[in-house]
Amino acid sequence: MTWRDPKSDQQRLNRGTEWFRLEGGRIAEVRAYHLRPEGISKALAVAAHQRMRGLDPAACVAIGDSREDLAVAATVGTFWLVANAIEHDPGIEALARAQANVRIAEGAHGDGVYEAVVSTLAERGS
Repeated sequence: MTWRDPKSDQQRLNRGTEWFRLEGGRIAEVRAYHLRPEGISKALAVAAHQRMRGLDPAACVAIGDSREDLAVAATVGTFWLVANAIEHDPGIEALARAQANVRIAEGAHGDGVYEAVVSTLAERGS
């Protein structure tokens, strides 16, 4: 987490790619900021869901746009990172390419999700 001078009009709290910005002591802009107990993560939640539903992790696909989402790659057979993740956080590309089961979509946001779903279904013959 990084705080800027609380008296500044450009205060910012960073946590991965999630953030909010304060202007004049008020929240001016928000991008999802998640508070959760220590030891809880998206990857752990995905793994728990797979166990509860009896899903084979190797058959599962996940799509994300942040470093926290990228951690889910360890729990699924294929993980797709949408292009806007790299636009927002250029360092995430090297992390993604270091994992054999991670693919990077050419599309951003919804277009990247569509690309991931259609590509995956086509490859699986579905």
